[in-house]
Amino acid sequence: MANFILRWANRSQSTQDWMVDVPDQFTLAPDYVRTVNVTLNNDYTFQIAVSTEGGFAAATLNYHHGSGNWTLHSNTPNEWRLSTGNGYVTVACMLEDVYVGRNRLEYFAARPEADIASTKDGYPAYQLYQDDTGTIYCTPTKVKSHQVGAMWIKACLAAHPGTSCDGKPWISEDQEGVIWP
Repeated sequence: MANFILRWANRSQSTQDWMVDVPDQFTLAPDYVRTVNVTLNNDYTFQIAVSTEGGFAAATLNYHHGSGNWTLHSNTPNEWRLSTGNGYVTVACMLEDVYVGRNRLEYFAARPEADIASTKDGYPAYQLYQDDTGTIYCTPTKVKSHQVGAMWIKACLAAHPGTSCDGKPWISEDQEGVIWP
């Protein structure tokens, strides 16, 4: 029989939700540790999952009874650290919150570009562009040609001084973003 003190440690600046096998679920604040005493009589594997705001990491902690060694395996190895010694086994997770852009991801339903292109040149369609602040502007009505769309973009940029077009403008069958004017 081998007795160990397992330590699950949050080594990030984010609150982490842990699940170690079923049903051990708990939340660890930054720099907090959860400790449990275990007795192992043979090889054993702990399945570990950790999530933060927008982040997820998983690992397996294996005890090899014959050699008395511990190993940690994960597809996200930079998020984990294993240390052992004097009957202590510490699994530390460094997973932080994940923020994409300024806001959460937003998804919009729209007709695929291939459907728009199936007409002669895609027009009539709504003209759109994104400025350097991340704002998407859209025409109030469908424009009939590329030239009309280009004139609308110039007028919209003039009405919003200090901004510029970020990337290539596009057309769509659907309106989204700020409808101007």
